[in-house]
Amino acid sequence: MTVRVSVLIAAICLGTLIGAPSWSAPTVAGTTNLVAAENGGRIARFSSQTVDENGQPIAVWSVTNLIDGKYVIGSHTPADSYGWRSRAVPSPEAPEWVIFELPERRLISRVVVDPTTDDPEFLGRWAKNIRVSIATEGIDGPYKVVGSYVVVRRGIKQSFDFPPVEAKWVRLDITANWGSDFAVELGEVEVYEAIVGDDMLDQLIQRLSNLLDDLKRYRDAQRYQQHQESTEAVTTRPEPAAEDDAEQ
Repeated sequence: MTVRVSVLIAAICLGTLIGAPSWSAPTVAGTTNLVAAENGGRIARFSSQTVDENGQPIAVWSVTNLIDGKYVIGSHTPADSYGWRSRAVPSPEAPEWVIFELPERRLISRVVVDPTTDDPEFLGRWAKNIRVSIATEGIDGPYKVVGSYVVVRRGIKQSFDFPPVEAKWVRLDITANWGSDFAVELGEVEVYEAIVGDDMLDQLIQRLSNLLDDLKRYRDAQRYQQHQESTEAVTTRPEPAAEDDAEQ
């Protein structure tokens, strides 16, 4: 049943992609996350991160969690990576920010943000308004704004596309959360290369590859949740019988 559903989803998405008017654009995002730590990306600078009572960074809320490839999905939170939490509440005048450094200068066209952290969304700490800027000359800029976006209040990966632009440093400014007066939080950030070409088939393959990655992540999350539910069912102790039942 699950296989049939996956095939049906893929078929629907394939038809949607072929029929989409965006095929006239000769650019598509690649499949490699350029700022992932495992791919050579790194956090170059940041505004703040939460600390303990001794002023030491709290590892599970470290800014480096933004590029560690570990996601909070449903009821599953990695034991060592809750996401990133700032020390202050962002505003347009004083945003919280992070500068990501790519391994080398590349042409990019997509930033993906996952707002999900270990804290539930109703606390209002997840990022809401963001601004993406790029630089090529140095970490101090000058920076060129490529787009300002709203991150919806849902625990899903959200893609923001823009015309291809060369970048070595990508700055993400957060100018608002969803109402909390405590801090702002963010789960993961990804940056993807722009692949420029006129071959429609190559673009289709790239987009389907992105879709398959998302389906695999969803499948793994479902398997984890089912395993947790099965484990809890096996380990839960039965409730003691009522006293009158025992007397009978």
